[in-house]
Amino acid sequence: MLCKIADLLVEIPEARGLAPRLQGYRTEEAGNPHITITQEMYKPDRNPTLSSEGLAYIQSGSIFYSYLVKFGGMMLHASAVALNGRAYLFSGPPGMGKSTHTRFWKQCFPEAEIFNDDKPALRELNGTWYAYGTPWCGKDGINKNMKVPLKAICFLRRGKENAVRRLHGVQAVSAIAEQTFIKFKDPKMVDLALSHLESIIQKIPVYEMTVTKTPEAALFSHKFLSTDGL
Repeated sequence: MLCKIADLLVEIPEARGLAPRLQGYRTEEAGNPHITITQEMYKPDRNPTLSSEGLAYIQSGSIFYSYLVKFGGMMLHASAVALNGRAYLFSGPPGMGKSTHTRFWKQCFPEAEIFNDDKPALRELNGTWYAYGTPWCGKDGINKNMKVPLKAICFLRRGKENAVRRLHGVQAVSAIAEQTFIKFKDPKMVDLALSHLESIIQKIPVYEMTVTKTPEAALFSHKFLSTDGL
């Protein structure tokens, strides 16, 4: 199946449960694929406990990411929401409430769009970073084939009150690196990924945000982020 994901033509097997996730990305666009994924690339021994569907989902995402880096991109464990033409990514370890927080955004701002709830793609094009929906979107399958200029990345923490601080330099790089989809072993790939991280922190504000599990947290984060923070 030929798809267009993150402005790249991707040939990807639709078998093993991937077809429903890929439907919104199918394309009839002419041209050779930038990325070709085949079933022969899947390695069952790397994830022996997964079903065939789970294996295809996990490993196709990993393969896509390994190529995406070569096209000025990366993937981030995050829930991505778009509002007023800007994308906001909320990331952090499992259990930090990323999905809950973006659902509060949708509750408070009905025009908001949650366009990926697990693994959005990021690409820099002509000096601008964009966030994209992808088929790799978590167990709830929340995703839309959208491309939105990236406004901010926030790493969430649970707390009794809403608060925020800007991350700079090594802190920002470390926070993003901890939530990337795969870890590269090839030194050249590591260097390439690090160059993308450096570009992101130079152009996109990165925050650590403590939030409560309430709609007020969404109002707080929106007000702060949409007015360029501090």
